[in-house]
Amino acid sequence: MDSIHFYYNGRHSSELGVCMVSLNGGLHQTNYLPNKKILSEKIAGNNIPYVFGSDYDPLEFRLVLACVDGEYWTDRKRREVARWLDTSTFEEFYTDNEPDLFYYFQYQGLVELTHNGMGDGYIEVTMLNDSPYARSPTQERRYELTNITSPTLIEFDNAGDDIIYPEIWIYNINAGNFQIRNLSNGGKDFKFINIANGETIYVDNEHHHIATDIPLTYRYDNFNNNYLELVRGINRLEITGACSLTFRYQYHIKG
Repeated sequence: MDSIHFYYNGRHSSELGVCMVSLNGGLHQTNYLPNKKILSEKIAGNNIPYVFGSDYDPLEFRLVLACVDGEYWTDRKRREVARWLDTSTFEEFYTDNEPDLFYYFQYQGLVELTHNGMGDGYIEVTMLNDSPYARSPTQERRYELTNITSPTLIEFDNAGDDIIYPEIWIYNINAGNFQIRNLSNGGKDFKFINIANGETIYVDNEHHHIATDIPLTYRYDNFNNNYLELVRGINRLEITGACSLTFRYQYHIKG
């Protein structure tokens, strides 16, 4: 992170009178890929372990914040910055020089203020990202398929570096069944059955949440439990059932 100013928790760092500084000269060092653990198991009599996956830690950043324009760490500033940094949820973060690269930070560990006894100094804070990657700005894409009478192909380009699980709004569904089959992901199908005419269904594929605009109705039993995955690159999606579709998503960015 080469920028000195940034946006976090709804406010720009300049509003607080602080900026990011480096305590070391020379080359800059920043996180590139997250800490990765290979998940494996050794079987008696076999020296080559069986690898069954990997696990990634969330990204972690160490920020050093100093006052700007000759300001000092007064009691007022210390309390204001403390309220800004101390959140109970992960909050949006991006820098001035990379405004399209989003992180979701929450501080962890001890935050230390180093000063000369007169309020001139800096604080060091460790920020934990909510995931092993950065994200793009939130984007939406709409497909008008209200007049289709047979399975119809659409394309979705996942320009990020990993699988994404979009939010989906399915509007004005014709009565009966609705399906999205991802032909670029082994033909996995995302399917609802026995849907009411004109119903609207919302699906958060990442958090496995489903809602409908019909009061006191739940659609989990009408769903095949295959939440939609959009692989990196072009996804060829076969749509069965007339409707309007809106996808909301953020690309996952690595490196």
